[in-house]
Amino acid sequence: MTAPAADSGKGVEVSCGVRYEPFTIGDSRAILKLSSPEGIEYTCLLYGKSTAPQPQGPFKCPAGAKPAAIDFKNPLNEKCEFAVTFDNPNFSLASKLPGPLDPGKATSLQIKYDAKGDLLSTGRMMVTAKGLPPWIFYLQGE
Repeated sequence: MTAPAADSGKGVEVSCGVRYEPFTIGDSRAILKLSSPEGIEYTCLLYGKSTAPQPQGPFKCPAGAKPAAIDFKNPLNEKCEFAVTFDNPNFSLASKLPGPLDPGKATSLQIKYDAKGDLLSTGRMMVTAKGLPPWIFYLQGE
């Protein structure tokens, strides 16, 4: 980002959006440093608070049609392997997981719904990683 030249010694006010995404559960802090080619440096303390994943949904999953897409992002600062399980066999992944997700990388989980037998048309998808609470997605078959 480049600021326009100042007309006086007061400088020119410039603003920019900053998105701070902590990668641990609980309170966290970081320092944002901005510098100019002339060697002027500005620092700003950032505060963040992360909570355990909250349940989401219900996500509509049509039967036999195109799979429903649910976006999932690796919120950690390291590559991580995630596992996906379902509590109702009518729901499944339409394709294999892409393997370990890079830090901050998102993927689209394709959920297939097959209305088989006398099973309920609702279910849960749990996305888990070692040492972390699960991400829970409520699903509704249609």
